[in-house]
Amino acid sequence: MAALTDVKTIDMKNGEITKVSYEGSEYERVEGDAKVGDLVHLARVGAFYKCYDVDSEGDAVFSVGIASNRSKYDLFRKKHTRLKVGDYARVVDWPSRFKGVEGDLVKVLRDDRKHRPFHCELLNGNYVGQNIWARESELVLATEAEVAAAKEAEAKRSIEAKWAKIGREVDEYKVGDIVAYDDQCWFGNSGIGEVSEATNENENTYVVATDNRGRRSRFYLSSEKLTLITPVEARFDRS
Repeated sequence: MAALTDVKTIDMKNGEITKVSYEGSEYERVEGDAKVGDLVHLARVGAFYKCYDVDSEGDAVFSVGIASNRSKYDLFRKKHTRLKVGDYARVVDWPSRFKGVEGDLVKVLRDDRKHRPFHCELLNGNYVGQNIWARESELVLATEAEVAAAKEAEAKRSIEAKWAKIGREVDEYKVGDIVAYDDQCWFGNSGIGEVSEATNENENTYVVATDNRGRRSRFYLSSEKLTLITPVEARFDRS
């Protein structure tokens, strides 16, 4: 197992590291036997490894199965922090009778501090968009990469929902739609235009607007240059 490259020191005392961060979580220096999931710091080489097993002597197993004597490394253990509303988490232990599976990502919506305190929205998997109640032991804080992926998926679903509300696929423009465009190449400016030809099979849309010389021009624009302002069905000047 290779050395970890994204461990950051966040606190030191008398020249020794006492606290680090890794994948969005804080780890504190601890004494005693190792536990799976601990970070192993080899001071002599300045490298951190992930403990993925513990031998019969309580020493951490890391880096291609190597178990080092406890006196030769420092241990850092993830600091326990209770999840809070708005946090993203990963399911790590889950009763099979409930919807959801281990590995699913969730967003904490509510914490009532009861038997199953965390009311969460499932962000991926077979039950995406549905809600579950989870125990603290069944969830762990998501990593930075997992949070980024979850937020991207949320944004995508939000966009899909907005287009579905008007009965269209994402970026499906119709004749008569009013759009905002950003096109410095053809129109030479950004402004407001009207769709004169619906989105074609190449996902380009024909837009008529006033160019940077004050002339009415028409050009095909890609979807990333367009924002729907008013769908044709909602225009007051159309019957």
